[in-house]
Amino acid sequence: MGTTERFYDPDVARRETEDDGFSQGWGFHMLPSERYWVDSHCHFNAPTADEGREAITRWFERLTAWRLGQFVGIGATPTTIATFAELGRDPRLIWLLQLRHDNPDLAACRKALDLGAGGLKLHNAPIITTAADYHVWENEAWAAVFAELDRRQKVVLWHVTQRMTASAYNGGGLQAYWGEGRKRGVSFTNEDLLQAHLRLVRAYPHIPFIGAHQHYLGLERLDSLLRDYPNLYIDTSVGGIVRWGDELYPEDRERWADFVVRHADRILFGTDSGVGSTGTLFEVNVQAFLNHARFVHQLHLPDTVLQKVAWANAARLYGREELPSARRSSVRP
Repeated sequence: MGTTERFYDPDVARRETEDDGFSQGWGFHMLPSERYWVDSHCHFNAPTADEGREAITRWFERLTAWRLGQFVGIGATPTTIATFAELGRDPRLIWLLQLRHDNPDLAACRKALDLGAGGLKLHNAPIITTAADYHVWENEAWAAVFAELDRRQKVVLWHVTQRMTASAYNGGGLQAYWGEGRKRGVSFTNEDLLQAHLRLVRAYPHIPFIGAHQHYLGLERLDSLLRDYPNLYIDTSVGGIVRWGDELYPEDRERWADFVVRHADRILFGTDSGVGSTGTLFEVNVQAFLNHARFVHQLHLPDTVLQKVAWANAARLYGREELPSARRSSVRP
């Protein structure tokens, strides 16, 4: 891609000719900007439908100005499917059913999908913390669940691995999950978890598997995996942040931008924010959203790539039309 390349909003080029070039040169510096965001990784606390509606209203009252258009809400359980289905009538919400490793509930999965769920959320944290058998995902009961998802071509958003180092930049602790698991004698590794996951990615080619937090892998390894597994995707959550007041170093921006352009169809904007939060935690989650948006902006992507990452890839995977009511705010935040 190169550090000398510059990308601008398509309107800049149009001003060269429209109206006989009357506004040629006006706003020449304007960068590409997202039409809107689909946040593809949010935790959504909705104990009741009324509380869920209040949380959605509160979230969009704050973030519509920052062009949030939709979010993918994680939080539905087999006992709260009806509540999330009711909340899913709001087009701003795409919801996922979350199942534990020890509960391959095919009936709940079918019910959720029938009622509008976008897919399934899975998390390996309980396997790590309890030192459970990580091969559980490959048993017959889970095979029936994955086969159903594969038949319907529904998404699986999966937190597969977990870094062992701390991550002070975004508040991550040392040996998260692994510290507890080692006390219980866990013997498998991140690589073991990843390889088990990849066997499923290969076995169910019609499931779009989204790796949360980039699987905590570097760009070189991710580049190889995305080339080898056409139904593997990643979201930008947790790793793809720039804190307030910071700027990426040019060489780091270039490495990331090259990677995103190369895999533009396989990367989804996501923040790991908590939509049902209140008080101080609400502001923490707002800042989490903004940190992730800032990261994408600082990559200075071409307009077509930016739109894919910001919303179009998520809309495609979840079978959603482009939001007809979404519009760029009159003053860019």
